[in-house]
Amino acid sequence: MQRRTFIASLALAALRPSFLNAQEAPSAAGQAIPISPRRPVNGLQVFDENGAAVLLEAYRGKIVVLNMWATWCLPCRLEMPSLSRLHEKTGKDGVIVLPVAFDWRGVEGVRKFYAELGITNLPVMTGDGVNLKSVLQMTGLPSTAIIDRQGLHAVTVIGEAVWDDDMTVNWLRRLAAR
Repeated sequence: MQRRTFIASLALAALRPSFLNAQEAPSAAGQAIPISPRRPVNGLQVFDENGAAVLLEAYRGKIVVLNMWATWCLPCRLEMPSLSRLHEKTGKDGVIVLPVAFDWRGVEGVRKFYAELGITNLPVMTGDGVNLKSVLQMTGLPSTAIIDRQGLHAVTVIGEAVWDDDMTVNWLRRLAAR
């Protein structure tokens, strides 16, 4: 039985891109791609766990880390704990973490995933992939849009990243302080 567990763990680790490099995923701040010109996010359809529309305009004046993910996406699963820790570190600094799930299982799948990982501090939110692509021109998962204090898409981070390292936390705090 232990041998099967070891082989299964090794197989899962091999699926992680950073396994090949024998290093952790890169810092989100180091992967940041500025958007020029910055684009409005009007029309992005995001829903809370009750199916009510979430208006991103409500977060103006704050930096929004809008992470697009799915429960079946291994890199998404690997980065979600660092997003949870980012929320703990920066929630009082004007940085809001909004993970938006694109998953056929919907709200129940997100709740189950959060329970499996012990995540209790992030909202349950869902979105639509076609809408995401049309508004943000983003398709892959995980992908993250940094929405600036004026409500504009300012930065994109594509792929798995570490969100709670000092470089990223300090970068986001500086953006929120501007």
